Amino acid sequence: MPDVISFQDAINATQGDDKALLIGNGFSAQYFNYANLLAEAKLDEGSPIKELFDQLGTVDFEAVIRAVEDASVVERAYGNDDHAEQLIADAQTVREALVTAVNATHPAHREDLDFQYESAAAFLKHFSKGQVFTLNYDLLLYWVNLEKGLLTDGFGLGDYSEDGRFKGPFVEGAYCRTFNLHGGLHLFQNEIGEVYKALNDGDGVIANITHEIANNGRLPLYVAEGTSTSKLRKINSVEYLRHCYHTLQETTAAVFIFGHSADPNDAHIYHAIFGSKAKHVYFGLFQPNEEKVTALDAELAKYKKLGGDDVPYSFFDSETAHVWDGSSVE
Repeated sequence: MPDVISFQDAINATQGDDKALLIGNGFSAQYFNYANLLAEAKLDEGSPIKELFDQLGTVDFEAVIRAVEDASVVERAYGNDDHAEQLIADAQTVREALVTAVNATHPAHREDLDFQYESAAAFLKHFSKGQVFTLNYDLLLYWVNLEKGLLTDGFGLGDYSEDGRFKGPFVEGAYCRTFNLHGGLHLFQNEIGEVYKALNDGDGVIANITHEIANNGRLPLYVAEGTSTSKLRKINSVEYLRHCYHTLQETTAAVFIFGHSADPNDAHIYHAIFGSKAKHVYFGLFQPNEEKVTALDAELAKYKKLGGDDVPYSFFDSETAHVWDGSSVE
């Protein structure tokens, strides 16, 4: 079994190197998880979509979307175009339910996390001169940045909207350290594809996002497709997302991965990392044991080989990073 080191040991090993961070759902797990999201999704009991969650034995929205989209391909092949269109519409319903659920389970204001900001900021400070990539839709990273001013996001050269709800557009040439690989609740596109970020105009960012969905019929820019291939297709269809992804592909830093499990439905992320010129990958494992380490070692070895075997990797214990426990790792 490969060794599992502490987060601090990994930081010490990269002293003087450029460092990048990739965060997944584990970064936000203290505040919500997939089980809570499904409970708050407002899907009708007895509906085919809700039944599909039960039949698949999952609370993973992406798994259900993938199943529905795959079923639509089969139906179209058999000439059942009307049912195929209904399944495509159902997949979109699940995406919208996911947005509803994340809003419902999200802390209403960043002040609700005030007691936790110091430890989160201490963790992120290690990457404040590098790049932070996130796969999450939630606002936790955004709020820490607002509270502590650690990371810029590429919207700083933009203008405020007339109603004060948004700022943008995102500019590739703007100073940027934060990259939302799969979009986010706070990101919206205008009619020509420019991306703006939602602001706190008095009632909080969540209230602003809800207003935009409920009153203007616009959904946040997010990637909730069920497979890696369909996610990458969505990424390539949006200039902002494409820029974020290309930035990951071009990294030369030591990349730390926190709160993610290297699932096949995010294979595009690992192809980008192991196909880059990253100096080293440090993969964070929650409560590591021999079974977990062995399984992830095999998974990462496949990506490493496909990428040309140039990017080495090792593991660290993610709990030793103390991201949300009020302590700090200097």
